[in-house]
Amino acid sequence: MQLDMDDEELPNAMLDSYLSEAYMRTMSMENRWPSLETSWTLTRPDGDVEVPLPADCDPAGLFSVRDIESGRRLTQVSSEQAENSFRVGDQPTTWPAYYTIWGNELRLWPDPNGARELSLRGYRYPADWIAGGAGAVPDCDTRLHFLLCHYAIALAYAQQEDEVLEDVYMKRWQASFAAAHSAICNPRHNRPLVLNGGLPISWGVVPMMWGPPVAP
Repeated sequence: MQLDMDDEELPNAMLDSYLSEAYMRTMSMENRWPSLETSWTLTRPDGDVEVPLPADCDPAGLFSVRDIESGRRLTQVSSEQAENSFRVGDQPTTWPAYYTIWGNELRLWPDPNGARELSLRGYRYPADWIAGGAGAVPDCDTRLHFLLCHYAIALAYAQQEDEVLEDVYMKRWQASFAAAHSAICNPRHNRPLVLNGGLPISWGVVPMMWGPPVAP
């Protein structure tokens, strides 16, 4: 670090707290970091109405829930809309078509009979890499690693009440974040997509029409 400080002025515990804040602040600026892309298989037992989401699944980053048996991708709706459309006590259905999330629990609508296997795709929560000790590596793209140093140095200068250098390193963090975020989160397709235009037709492939627009 670019600081003339010893262990008494900047103890390891305080430095860890600075790096932890730097990491959480940086990762919180974007929910859809490519390095956090994850797939899960979730089982809803027979007789249960709701099933907890995986512990590391970020509900805000969940964008695909597919019923494995039917192969259908389910559509997320609000709990109010589902309750208004499907009354309690209605005849159970074979295939679910919708899902809701409430209190970090997923529920299928209409409620199907039996156990269901679901395929989830989305973004997980960032891991607490500080807990891994001195040899741990930040759970993020390597292009974000040096940003954590800028932020932690800014906090260290703030602790010394050096507002000038605090501002210098905080601005470095902001400028570096903007550049890194743009590079890391660029859409990963090599041609423009036309909304409601479907996919380009290839020989022997049935064209697919897009559903509701989703983020890249």
